[in-house]
Amino acid sequence: MFAGNRVLGLIPALRRVPAPLFAMLIGVAVQQYFHFPSVATIGTAFGGIPRTLPALAWPDLSLAQMLQLIGPAFAIALLGAIESLLTAVVADGMSGTRHNSNQELIGQGAANILSPLFGGFAATGAVARTATSIRNGATSPLAGIVHSVFLILVIVILAPLASGIPLAALSAILFFVAWNMCDVRHFSRLLRTAPRSDKLLLLITFSLTVFVDLVVAVNVGVVTAALLFMRRMAESVSVQEQVFGASAQSDAATDAAERLTLPHNVLVYRIEGPFFFGAAEKLESTLERVQHDISIVVLRLELVPFMDATGMQTLAEIVERFQRRHVRVMLCGMRLNLFETLRSVGTIDLVGQANVCRDMTEVAQRISS
Repeated sequence: MFAGNRVLGLIPALRRVPAPLFAMLIGVAVQQYFHFPSVATIGTAFGGIPRTLPALAWPDLSLAQMLQLIGPAFAIALLGAIESLLTAVVADGMSGTRHNSNQELIGQGAANILSPLFGGFAATGAVARTATSIRNGATSPLAGIVHSVFLILVIVILAPLASGIPLAALSAILFFVAWNMCDVRHFSRLLRTAPRSDKLLLLITFSLTVFVDLVVAVNVGVVTAALLFMRRMAESVSVQEQVFGASAQSDAATDAAERLTLPHNVLVYRIEGPFFFGAAEKLESTLERVQHDISIVVLRLELVPFMDATGMQTLAEIVERFQRRHVRVMLCGMRLNLFETLRSVGTIDLVGQANVCRDMTEVAQRISS
């Protein structure tokens, strides 16, 4: 009777033990009892686990070897950063937290610099291990510390016991974790509601993960997502011709500057959005259609947050092309950061300080003077 009460008293405590741990212990017990010859274990597959900690050793590398390793090192660093941030995003979605990307990458970089000194190799945040911890309630930073301490104990003390773990039990645990990590409900909702391009990206990444490899899927997914993002950014940039005169005065939606009256030989374009290489062609093709009877072209840049190198080069080429046609180019409404950037690359000097204006009112004054 007392033994039964003790068992019943242990049941609430046993519920706090992760189910995968129970499954692994049962698998070990069954294999140790029956000794199935066809069941592979960690010991039979990998020759057991060493019971000594690695010693500090400085790698013997020549300058030629270091130069050869620069390319692979950058590739490994990029893949490690991508996979770790992917793991952090998955963890945020599962636990409702918000990760610090800089902290994650700095910690990973420090670990990957020091681990080779002890015979280790580059490592990243692992989706499977992180998801397993979160599914079993380990959501604090202590989870990683406990994980590391437990691995040290396994190597130093429990190596003989760990070598008897069946790989089939570990595979079942990983399969269960992977299924829970998929979040089928969220996946199906994205397929129903996401834009067509995002659906295609999701299916491509999912298919590569299942049929090829996670690293390949992450690389292809990141590159494809970057291309789609650049396409959307380029589409968001607009180059609009503006009319200043009687027709603009009758439009109640125009601002005070657009009620100004400019000569008919003045053409004004407003550029909206980041002016990078994906949008530079749009401005260039638009301005190529400028009529030959135009003597002044005004570019309003107050809604341009930044320019990349291609955008600045395109703007300089446009200015030079108009100047060869004896067309005056004026820049209006630049933000301070954009003005400093264009001044550093010589575009302001090319245009001329007298052709740089704060607003359209100043443009009108300089044209009339």
